[in-house]
Amino acid sequence: MKLKTLATATMTTVVLAVGGVGLFDATASAQTAAAGSCGGNGPLVTDPGGHRYPTTYCRNYVGGALYNGAVKVGYLNAGRNWFACQKLGAENPAVGGARNNYWLYTKGDKAYADGGWGWFPATMVSGGGNYERVPDLSLCDRSTRLPK
Repeated sequence: MKLKTLATATMTTVVLAVGGVGLFDATASAQTAAAGSCGGNGPLVTDPGGHRYPTTYCRNYVGGALYNGAVKVGYLNAGRNWFACQKLGAENPAVGGARNNYWLYTKGDKAYADGGWGWFPATMVSGGGNYERVPDLSLCDRSTRLPK
């Protein structure tokens, strides 16, 4: 089997099998998750409900769906993205050995409903441990929102 290595702009490597089943090295990505986290102020954003939020940049090492309940409302590409806040919720999809039940509120790169605003699983974001908050990102509560 021939292997091809692709590098992203952040020099993270993902190994894909060429001519066979594609592989994502989730274990290596989960290990690199601990190395990076959130930091840096993102834009001031307004969600479809008219709520305003300051945001923080975090690195999500894999792209994935955004949800509102069981409804898929958007898709967020891998990379350095802004997030408004995080909250405790249902079990996230497992990624390698990563397990969590925190969800991060943001707007996706692709929108299917609700303007693409929804909840992104913490298992796909760098930083933190299993069943822990993503460091340096606010919890979602009334104090997180800015006045309309």
